[in-house]
Amino acid sequence: MHKIIFTILCSLFFVANAQQKYDTIYVVRIDTIYVLHNDSIKTEEPVEEASTSLLDELNTITEVPKPNPKKIKIYNTFGGTHLINGQTIETINKKTMAMIISHRFGRVNQGWRDFFGLDQASIRLGFEYGILDNPTIGLGRSTYNKTFDGYVKYRFLEQKQKGIPLSMCFYSSMAISTAKYINQNRNNYFSSRLSYTFQLMIARKFNDWFSLQLMPTVVHKNLVATIQDKNTLFVLGTGIRVKLSKRMHFMAEYYARIGNKTTRAGYQDAFAIGLDVVTGGHVFQFQVTNAQAMNETGFLRETTGKFWKGDIHIGFNISRTWGVGKQAKQARKEKKARHKLYLQSGGSSYH
Repeated sequence: MHKIIFTILCSLFFVANAQQKYDTIYVVRIDTIYVLHNDSIKTEEPVEEASTSLLDELNTITEVPKPNPKKIKIYNTFGGTHLINGQTIETINKKTMAMIISHRFGRVNQGWRDFFGLDQASIRLGFEYGILDNPTIGLGRSTYNKTFDGYVKYRFLEQKQKGIPLSMCFYSSMAISTAKYINQNRNNYFSSRLSYTFQLMIARKFNDWFSLQLMPTVVHKNLVATIQDKNTLFVLGTGIRVKLSKRMHFMAEYYARIGNKTTRAGYQDAFAIGLDVVTGGHVFQFQVTNAQAMNETGFLRETTGKFWKGDIHIGFNISRTWGVGKQAKQARKEKKARHKLYLQSGGSSYH
């Protein structure tokens, strides 16, 4: 009997405590807490507001500063370091090497016996190396007059989105002809084999699809063929690039000989048109031109073909670039980072 009474009392005590515990219900609002207890409502003190609201926190987020347009370089004015016969203001990356294979066939109007010029060919094999991002050196050898050539190119001014409207590059080359002297009976000197070219390239990328380049040039040849020829020739070159698609571009160049009345009759202004196809580290170019030589002394001074009368040479250029040494990978990363910044600022990739 005592055990039954003790069990009943313990049960009542437990139920009473549970009822008291779970009668309290908290209803939460943003600014006030209401407490429901035994069917009565009590209002407690308002909850202290957070020191910083969500809107204030959003306002404290620091905006990413936009890059300064005056410091953003314009990339890819041209697709490669060569226009067609001549050079562009583009230089290759630091610790990077490029190989350029150029090929020109004979004249198309020679007829079917010479297979429209395909039986004849002139070839140049050249190499370029980027000392830094702006200076580039190059060496090459042409079958035309068995000529070796070397050059230095330095881009000293780069176009920016604002402030600097164009790019400028200085180019200097020297060529050595190793062909036999035409006149073996006179005194022939090694210096007679030498010729020099000095060129200033001025280029602007107007938009994503059009670029223009001007090339005032001086070509000096130590030994000329006749007394009517001048040792020094002034030339004004013009080159354009028109983007046709993501990886295809139309190219053209023209070199006007200044004061050509003082040079031997029969020489013509060099003219060429071509089509570039850019694929990663390769640039393929197909062109037609009235010049068969592929160094400045040859195509600026010694072009004899008349383009609009069928004296046309079909040709192509192939270039391939690759990194050299351990620093090449880091140099490519640095240039990609700069190019990414350029794209984020509203620029467009040339490719």
